[in-house]
Amino acid sequence: MKKKFLSVFLIIFSLAFSQNQKPKLVIGIVVDQMRTEFLFRYSSLFSDNGFKRLLNDGFFYSNLHYNYVPTFTAPGHASIYTGTTPVNHGIVANEWFHRGLKRDVYCTEDFSVVSLGNPDKNKEGQMSLKIYNQAQ
Repeated sequence: MKKKFLSVFLIIFSLAFSQNQKPKLVIGIVVDQMRTEFLFRYSSLFSDNGFKRLLNDGFFYSNLHYNYVPTFTAPGHASIYTGTTPVNHGIVANEWFHRGLKRDVYCTEDFSVVSLGNPDKNKEGQMSLKIYNQAQ
């Protein structure tokens, strides 16, 4: 009996690891200010190729907690995608004082770009994912 159990276990174990391939692309979606219960309360309004697909085929955290405060957007996203806390990844707020520019900067501020549909060069439309690490 023990040999039979061990054989079945080894077959299942080897199959599980032989099928384990790295994905080509991983996409993470974070919806700020959306309560988890909304996914279930409004699920009848979701399309099969939208949130329903993400809920059925994706990975879902049902009880996620941050182990730091405050939970600003930029450090929260950085923590999700790096797997560590602000003290380790260094993004501690949405805005900070830039010593080189001698002013506060926003985490996605980028004055070298203009958003589509916003022809005016103003702070509202000048955001990108460029890492802000030098004075412009």
